[in-house]
Amino acid sequence: MISVCIATHNGEKYIKRQLESILSQLDFGDEVIISDDGSTDATLTIINSINDARIRVYNFKQPDKTKHLHRYVCKNFENTLKHAKGDFVFLSDQDDEWLPNKVDVCVRDLENSDLVLHDFSHINERDEIVKEKHYNGRFRPHNYFLRRGLHYGCAMAFRRNVLEYVLPFPKNLILHDYWIGILSEILGNFYYEETPLIKYRVHQNNTSVSQNGFLFKLYYRFYTLLCVMVRCFTYKIHHKI
Repeated sequence: MISVCIATHNGEKYIKRQLESILSQLDFGDEVIISDDGSTDATLTIINSINDARIRVYNFKQPDKTKHLHRYVCKNFENTLKHAKGDFVFLSDQDDEWLPNKVDVCVRDLENSDLVLHDFSHINERDEIVKEKHYNGRFRPHNYFLRRGLHYGCAMAFRRNVLEYVLPFPKNLILHDYWIGILSEILGNFYYEETPLIKYRVHQNNTSVSQNGFLFKLYYRFYTLLCVMVRCFTYKIHHKI
């Protein structure tokens, strides 16, 4: 069984096309978990109009206020993962488009790995490809803190056992995909797939943490490192690794 997890917020412009590109690759027993944190546009109306029994929508209220917008996304995604029932879990943004072979390639790769991260193309608001490959074969595993943003959730799929060590998210986590990717490299069997499997849409409403200053970025890297060390230690003690 496959669970596709999507966090939505005011995504009316592209959500229908994204869902169509996903549902066409799923079987009847699979599921699409959508957590919506208060959309004020037509996002939920569009989702409901698709009328597909595989889609399950959960309304999510953010637990607190923050100036770091990506923390909202992080908490919203955590809510989707808590409801996922599948053996294979896919993360998806609300405004991209999956290529027709994404599910088949990822499930094949997961036969021998716990998490697969694949390459992807960049498209603009007019569906024009502006970059053929994001990583272009240059993804460097274990480069945890020298560069930010190596792990993109929209390009991830993983086995259910990964949830055992990534949940719950740390309270002040901002980059959920970075967290999942790092822990999977340390505690799981990580695989990088060079084939681009989605069209990643770049537009003016993309959530970004680029507005954070140097001191915050430095603090956040140390915070993440500490959380990773604590989680790995407690997981290994609990599982007697």
